[in-house]
Amino acid sequence: MKTIPSRILLSASLLLTSLSYAADKEPGALLKVGEWRQDVGSYGVPKQFEHLVPAKWPRDQWYSLIIEENVLHIEAQSPADKNPEWLNKIVRQIPEENAPPASSSAEFTEQESDGILHLRVPGSPIKAGKHPLYVFKNGGHILNPELDYQYRLKLNEVPFGMRIQNGLKGKNGAPYGEGATYFIEYDGKQFEYALGYYGWASRIVGITDMDGDGFPDFIIEIDGPNSTAVIVLMSSTAKPGKNTPTASLHSWGC
Repeated sequence: MKTIPSRILLSASLLLTSLSYAADKEPGALLKVGEWRQDVGSYGVPKQFEHLVPAKWPRDQWYSLIIEENVLHIEAQSPADKNPEWLNKIVRQIPEENAPPASSSAEFTEQESDGILHLRVPGSPIKAGKHPLYVFKNGGHILNPELDYQYRLKLNEVPFGMRIQNGLKGKNGAPYGEGATYFIEYDGKQFEYALGYYGWASRIVGITDMDGDGFPDFIIEIDGPNSTAVIVLMSSTAKPGKNTPTASLHSWGC
């Protein structure tokens, strides 16, 4: 059976997710231990790393994100750790171009996710430590947002707003097309993020101040046609108007 080059598989997968932004323009990268066999049911290589062989992926400046009991724990990578094992678990699964993916079920079992996100945003002032998450009226940090509802909230006494829309809207206000769009407001400015996938299938899993600028940062999970994504939005990488996410991690659909 002829092996399909990994780059071709990845391009097809990204088309299926119908993303409305250029992921290669994201300033950061997001990884997670799991299946990276470059096939259906596994994670796709971040666009920033497509031109790199796995052994050359950046191995410094990573932060681990762990959510526990309404708190986001951020752990900075030790400068002495030049060869993180969690990253090895990912890159050794990814074949070189034109090489067949690994097929050992034992290898995939070893790569079962521990739920930890690994974020790298060079130049961004991510703050290690414990960060309280915004707690919604349901008593938790997770929200399945109501579409087209204007939320007015406060994080550490700083007011902010958000509205989630599905698809684009015409002049008469009727929605058309697909895609989750997040409109976030703070400091008298509005920030727009077109995330692709489906707006009604997105959920916010954490809002906190990760970079210490006093404004909200978001961790979002979102579904698409047979695909999923985790997306991080950080205020320190945003500008008023349209933005790409800070970093995102996408699974492959069929």
